[in-house]
Parts: sequence; structure tokens; C-alpha cells
Amino acid sequence: MVKSLGKIGVVGPGAIGGYYGGMLAQSGEDVHFLFRSTFDDIVRDGLTLVHQSEQGRSSKVGNLHAYHTPSSLGPCDWIIVAIKATANSALEEIIRPMLGPSTRLLTLQNGMGNVENLHRLFGEGRQVMAGLCFTCINRTSPCVIESLLPGYVQFGQLDGQLSKDAETMVQSFEASGIKVRRADSLDDALWRKLCWNIPFNGLAIAAGGITTDLILADSKLKKRAHDLMLEVQSAAYAHGVEIEDSFLNRQFELTEPMGPYRPSSLIDFLDGKPVEVDVIWGEPLRRGIAKKVLMPETEKLWNELIEKTGVVQKT
Repeated sequence: MVKSLGKIGVVGPGAIGGYYGGMLAQSGEDVHFLFRSTFDDIVRDGLTLVHQSEQGRSSKVGNLHAYHTPSSLGPCDWIIVAIKATANSALEEIIRPMLGPSTRLLTLQNGMGNVENLHRLFGEGRQVMAGLCFTCINRTSPCVIESLLPGYVQFGQLDGQLSKDAETMVQSFEASGIKVRRADSLDDALWRKLCWNIPFNGLAIAAGGITTDLILADSKLKKRAHDLMLEVQSAAYAHGVEIEDSFLNRQFELTEPMGPYRPSSLIDFLDGKPVEVDVIWGEPLRRGIAKKVLMPETEKLWNELIEKTGVVQKT
């Protein structure tokens, strides 16, 4: 297969970055992974992708390009940023050695403000796009990434229409077997994703470290999840994004077949890792308050998460 994207660097190849980077590599793209804590494991055992929707089919990423430092990986045509947003303060140091004059950036990070952050760090003129991952993917061991629910990736850019280069990235994802969608409005896509992330990632931690099926089974928690969605809906509307009630109801319908699913924030919390409290709960709350939207349930959950995770509140 002809490589269409040039050299691709993946920063933060955990569950999301490892899976999508691995899929692109298996389709023939020239993908180079920056592994940090799992580098020795990956060099020894390689990277395996497991597809539960295909009867548990597994495949190892062949000819894996693994690096331990950004400088050894070097300049790229594209950089996929999949590192947790809790490490955003380190992004400039990590990414700078991988930048060329025309390097383009794709962030697959959770939450709000990540595209703006990359523009701030690396220049307003640099091309940055976002991919919102509506999926269930977990890293079950240092070298194994499991796709529980394929879902899709929705791509968008701040100025609306996808550029020609961005469209090439979307088509490469599609060619590798990943379902894709294109967002006419990145804001719309971000607010919609928060309709699931804010209640389910947050309540899984605040309610004592529980899976999504237990949230659905508890009438009080389920109501609280719906109230949180309504607040996201109101904040989105204040920003010119209209989310229909049926979309909120659909979030519950989609969550039920996941079974005892552990959202990514819960996994981080249980593993003692930093939780993306600011970009998933703090930034949407600030944006809502800025538009004078009342978000008491979101603020309550935000404060509970600050207390449980020990994160320093951003002012």
C-alpha cells in the first residue's frame, strides 16, 4: 500500500494512541511510536491489538517502530497526540524535537481546550485537527490493547471545514478499517461527547469506583447522570450548539450493552494515575459559567472529583 501521510509520530500510545496508531501501521502507514514507561515491554513482546467485535481476533503490529525519546524519533509529517491531557504541561518539551516546519497535528485527547492548547504551544498558523473517539478501548497489559466496542472517530477543526490534509488523515483512518465521521462543527462534537464523558466518567469515580452498569442500575445515580447531561445540553446551547433530547436518551441506550465497563478516567483513578479533571469537567464548567448557565450538578461533581483525586483546581 502507498503511504499517504508520510512519517507519523504517535505521542502517548496507550489504549487510544496505541490502537489507532497500530491500525494505521497495519494498513501500511509509516507510524513511529514514542513509548515511555512501556518501552522495554514493547521492544521485548511487541504490540498486540485485540478486536472483541470480531470474535476476539488478535493481531500483532508488524515491523513496529518504537522509540524511547522524542529526539530519537525525530521530525514527522504528522504527530498524533494521544497522551493524557494531564500531561499537557510537558507537551512542548515532548513534541518540539518531533516538529518540522510543516508538521501537522492530530489530537485524540479527551475533553475541551486541547486544540487551542496545541495552537498556543506551536503556533496559530500550524494545522491542528481533533479526533473524538466514541469507542471503548482499554490497554489490558503493557503490550495488549483491546477494542471492546469499535464505535467511531469524529474529526473536526476549529474553523469548521476539514482542510485537504486533514481529509487525507480521515481517509487513512477509514482505509485502515476504522469507522469515521466528519464534524461540520468541532464545538458541536465536543459538547456531544461530554454528554457521556461528564456523567459516566465522573460518577464512576465519585460513586466509589464503580462500573457503568452499576450507575445504570442505581435510580439515583441514573437520574444524576441525566441531570448532568441536561446541564451539558444547556451549556452547549449557550455556545450555539443544539443537542436534541433524543441524543441524551441514546447515551443510556449505548451504555447498557457495554456491561461492567470501566471508563478511562476510572481506570486512571484506580491505578493511582492523574485524572483529566480539568479538561473533562473544569473547562466545560468554566465555559458554561462564562455564558451564565447554571450548572450546579456539574460543579458538585467537579468538586467531588477534586477531593477524590487531589487535583489542584485551575483558576
